[in-house]
Amino acid sequence: MHVRTFRLPFKGFGLHAEACWAGYRERSDQRYVLFLHGGGAATSSEGTRYLREDLAEHGVASVALDFSGHGRSGGHMVDASLDRRCEEALRLVDSLQPVRPRAIVATSMAGHVACRLAETLRPEVLVLFCPAAYEADAESARFGEPFRTVIRATRSFEQSPAFEALRRFEGHVLCFYGTQDAIIPREVQRGYATACASARLADFRMFEGVGHKLHEWLAGQTALRREVVDRIKAALGAAVA
Repeated sequence: MHVRTFRLPFKGFGLHAEACWAGYRERSDQRYVLFLHGGGAATSSEGTRYLREDLAEHGVASVALDFSGHGRSGGHMVDASLDRRCEEALRLVDSLQPVRPRAIVATSMAGHVACRLAETLRPEVLVLFCPAAYEADAESARFGEPFRTVIRATRSFEQSPAFEALRRFEGHVLCFYGTQDAIIPREVQRGYATACASARLADFRMFEGVGHKLHEWLAGQTALRREVVDRIKAALGAAVA
């Protein structure tokens, strides 16, 4: 397995990204899986390193981004928003043109971002770990108190832009939740399930007795890690069949 790190200029600071692949050398024309991490202050691309390494061993290349204010990227989280995270992900993808991601793997808050990006990037597969969803007003709200104010006032997620985008997605959706997730409302979990009506395949997997920190838990579960990799590989294979 090989790893290459690089930085991208963005609004006066640098975004950190990391490519991971197997084989003798990285190919410029290689289709890749885009990894987007969640929203907690301590989160970064490191949280999914185990999965990216597992996929690389099976011939699946990936590129992971640290959003601004996270990990090794510059900037401040309080200056960002959901809209800004979409911009940052597109900045990364544009730097890799003409290649587009074959799949987006997104966690928690990034589930919303991934659904919004799907209409522009048109991946074949969405892989969502404990994905969140937000109302339209939340997308431009700066993280911190403005964002918290919007989500505290949210009464319904039915018209979430994430669900609207997902209803138009015709690729494959893999969605993983823990049965004890106390962060993502049940209404949001049901919303993801019902929004996949147009998907070519929708596969939902619930991990019994697990909370919101799926990656932290899954990294230590050898058999289940293998299951997750197999599901992703199967979805990617079916998408190009």
